This record gives sequence, structure tokens and C-alpha cells, in this order.
Amino acid sequence: MITEKRFEVIINLLKEKEFLTLQELIEMTGCSASTIRRDLSKLQHQGKLQRVHGGATLKTTSLSEPKLSEKKGRNTQEKREIAKAAALKVEDNDCIYIDAGSSTYEMINYITAQNIVAVTNGLTHVEALLQKGFKTIVIGGEVKPNTLAAVGPKAIETIKRYHFDKVFIGMNGVDLEKGLSTPDEQEAYVKETAMQSGGQIFILLDSSKFAHTYFANVHLPKQKQALIVTSNKALQRQDIKAYHKQFVLEGGQS
Repeated sequence: MITEKRFEVIINLLKEKEFLTLQELIEMTGCSASTIRRDLSKLQHQGKLQRVHGGATLKTTSLSEPKLSEKKGRNTQEKREIAKAAALKVEDNDCIYIDAGSSTYEMINYITAQNIVAVTNGLTHVEALLQKGFKTIVIGGEVKPNTLAAVGPKAIETIKRYHFDKVFIGMNGVDLEKGLSTPDEQEAYVKETAMQSGGQIFILLDSSKFAHTYFANVHLPKQKQALIVTSNKALQRQDIKAYHKQFVLEGGQS
């Protein structure tokens, strides 16, 4: 396979998976480890990807935010693992907040608890919640076209009216130095407000979200600890083990 073709294959694979290990790239391209390492170095120099320990991730800007329909097609196996683990946290008679996003949307399918009240700012979540038979409250406000999330002052005002037993939040990135972040400042405020109104906080993150920083920081409430629900693939990555010093991480359910 010629160099330019390999570059194209690697970038297309990362667009689909967002993060791939060196071994996965070797298997998917049929190339040697030395060739893949050399290709990754060149592509990183061109600003097309970011090398991390054990693999590579697609290069993004701090304002990058794909459409929700694109997110749903990425890392589907990891998201299922994370969704199953997150759904197990929901208990009978809970009042829960489910943030907009593809990972939080996926968890709705696996909730088995009964007599749930669900509050969400995700327009795509509403039908799935109603089909499960849950009492569903939709947050008002301005709707973002990319993520179909309700944001803005009205959304924040509505969230402040409630107290949630559990809050399930999606996040675009987490970094050891910068913490949690998302591309949109208005979504950051909504996430922070929901976490402040919650008892237990669960943040759903697949392996592609680690070592990424976006425009708007998302601060955890003081004196509250969040559990990051991630995939077993993420927990096996050497660079992610360092996150245990700052965060509580838990693997998904296969």
C-alpha cells in the first residue's frame, strides 16, 4: 500500500473510531509496526491526528463538534458497554437527569428500573424515554442544531427547580491538566447546573474523549465526586491509568 493511500486509510479509520491502538492500526492496514509509527508521526506533523500513548486519536479543535447523528455511529461497542453500566445505576423510583448526547441516549435502552422520573435537555431522548414508560420532563430553551440539546437561561432556570437522585452527563473531553470540557459554553453551563442539582453524578466517556480539551471548561460541584463510567478498552490504555489519581473510573458492561 502506497504512503498516501495508507494515510487516507488511517484517517478514515480514525473518523469512524476516533481512537485506535497501534495494534489495531497494524491489523486493519496489514502494515508493520515501524511503518505505522512512521505514518502516525508524519500525520501528526501535518496536524491531522494526535499521537497518544499506545495509539492515535483524530485531531480536533477546541470548537469542533460533530452532529449527533455522526456521534451515534462512532465507537458503538464502547458506548453500549458504557450505556449498560450507567443504566445499572438507575434504581426504582429514582428521579434522574439525562444529558443530551449519544452515550446518554444509548443508556436509555438498558434502563430496567421502574417508576422513573426522567428530566432531559436532549430532544432526541424524549421519544426513547416515553417508550420506556417513564414520566418525562423536557427542559426548555434554545435548541442547538448540531446536538439537539436545549441550552441557555431558560434551560438553566428550569433545571434549578429540581433535585435529581442521579445525574448522567455526556462530555466531549477530559484532560489531566484541564479537566472536563465541551466545545459550547452554553452547554457547559447546563451540565454544571445539572450536576449541582444532583445527588450522585455519573459522567459517560468512551476512550476517544481522554486527552482532549475543548473551548469551555466544565467544573464539578465543590465537595461532590463524580464517577466516570468508561469502557474496558479505555481502562486498559496505559495513558488513562494516570487519570485514576484525579478521577474515579469504572469500566463498562459487556
